[in-house]
Amino acid sequence: MTSGWMRRQINEFLALKDQVVRSWSGVEMAVRGGDGPAPEFAGQDVPCRHLSALHARTDTGDTVTIATYQDDCLFGLRIELSAGPGGDDDSHGYRRRALPELPTGLIRAVSIDLDGDVLAEVGLEVDGRHLLLVAGEADEDFEGRLVWRRLDESVLAFTDPNTVEQLQWASPRRRLQRIT
Repeated sequence: MTSGWMRRQINEFLALKDQVVRSWSGVEMAVRGGDGPAPEFAGQDVPCRHLSALHARTDTGDTVTIATYQDDCLFGLRIELSAGPGGDDDSHGYRRRALPELPTGLIRAVSIDLDGDVLAEVGLEVDGRHLLLVAGEADEDFEGRLVWRRLDESVLAFTDPNTVEQLQWASPRRRLQRIT
């Protein structure tokens, strides 16, 4: 059963349809070396942006923030109107930056995927390009490989949704319930 809060979140994500995104920005989290002198934010084995928060600036001047919420031991995606990108963590291992690689323009379609009672993924079609947002996280193992975890505390932004299917997830990507 969907709670009132979850229903509001779903409706707010669905309300993105027909809005125009002028720009994206966010706070990226290092995928490697976050505690060291040279944190890495990208690499050949990183098919997405790894973010603590994602901000969309719309043509109306509003800023929409997409981040995560905690549901017991799992995390899902949440959305809210915000005053802007201020207040996000940008300490060592984090960096705040514009994200011009993410698609801008008219949001023509929105899809939401639930994993049980958790808002696991949100798909956006932006002027013919796709953006898939996934609650998850990449952790570096002792050998420097990345371990991908679903329903974790970061926002993973994929411009090629097919790569989500190709990643080896530490926790299986179960059958999702689609809401459009």
